[in-house]
Amino acid sequence: MRTIIGIGLAALGAAAVAIAASTAPAASTDKIVYHSKLTGRNNEILVVSSAGGAPTRLTRNKASDSNPTWSADGKKIAFESNRRGGGRRYEDSDVFVMRADGTGLRELTFANAFDGDPAWSLDDRIAFESERTGNSEIWAIDADGSTEQQLTSSPAFDGDPSWSPNGARMAFTSERDNGDREIYVMNADGSGLVRLTNTPGFDENPSWSPNGRRIAFESMRDGNLEIYVMNDDGSNQTRVTNHPALDALPSWSQDSKRIVFVSDRVRKGQRRLFVVNATGSRVRMLSKGAFDMSPDWARG
Repeated sequence: MRTIIGIGLAALGAAAVAIAASTAPAASTDKIVYHSKLTGRNNEILVVSSAGGAPTRLTRNKASDSNPTWSADGKKIAFESNRRGGGRRYEDSDVFVMRADGTGLRELTFANAFDGDPAWSLDDRIAFESERTGNSEIWAIDADGSTEQQLTSSPAFDGDPSWSPNGARMAFTSERDNGDREIYVMNADGSGLVRLTNTPGFDENPSWSPNGRRIAFESMRDGNLEIYVMNDDGSNQTRVTNHPALDALPSWSQDSKRIVFVSDRVRKGQRRLFVVNATGSRVRMLSKGAFDMSPDWARG
C-alpha cells in the first residue's frame, strides 16, 4: 500500500487540515481503520464507522503511524511506524500492534530496515513488507512475535500482501516478471506461485474478499488508477470505478458486497475514503480529512 502514499504530498504541504476526531468509539461495530495526515504533516491511525460520522483517533505520536490492519476478531490493530527511531527515518519503520482502542502498544518487528504494510490473517499470522535483505520482500510473523519467516525471494519488488480468508494463500504485488507491477498469489509458505494479472500499467494493492471468491485491486490499465475486481483465479477482471480522479487502495466489507477505497475526486492532491458497491453502484464519501489513506474494513 505504500506505492501511492507520497503522491500529492507537495500539494498538501502546510495546508493539511486537522480532523475533528471523536474521543468516543464509533457508533457502529462495522468499522474501518485508516491513517490520516493531520496538522503538522504527521500520519496517525483513526477508526470510523462505515456509516460515517466523526472518526476516533487512536495514535498520538510525532512519528508516522500508517497502513493499519485489523485482527480477525476486531480486537487489535497492526500498523507500521518509525517511532522507534524518533520518527526521523521512514526507512526504519517497524510493525507494531495495539488494542482496538489504541492502548497496549507493543513492537512486533525489530529489523534495521523498513518493515511495514502489515496484513493480519484469520489464523493470527501477520504478513508484511520488509527491506531487511536490501530489497522489498514479503515476510510473515505470528502475532505474538514468534516464527518470523521470509516468504518471497526475488530481485524485484514484492509487497502489498493480502491473506485469503482461510489463511492458506496470499495475494500480493510483484515486479518480478517484466518490471510492471502485477498481482500474484502463493501458498502461505511462499510456494505455488501463480500470476493473476498481465496488463500494461500497474496492477497492485490486492484485497481478498471475506467470502474468498474475489480479489479487488487497483489498476492503471486504462491510463488512470481505478478499482477492479476479479475471481480468485484471475478470471473475470471487471472495472468497479470509472472516474478521472485517482481511485485506489480497496478493502472489502465483511459481507463481500461493498468496497472502501481512497480517491482524490473531491480535490486534486487531497485523499478521502469512499464506499462503493462491488457492482460499481452507489459511490458515497465516507471521510472528510485532508489526506486519508490505507483503509481496512473490520472482519470481526
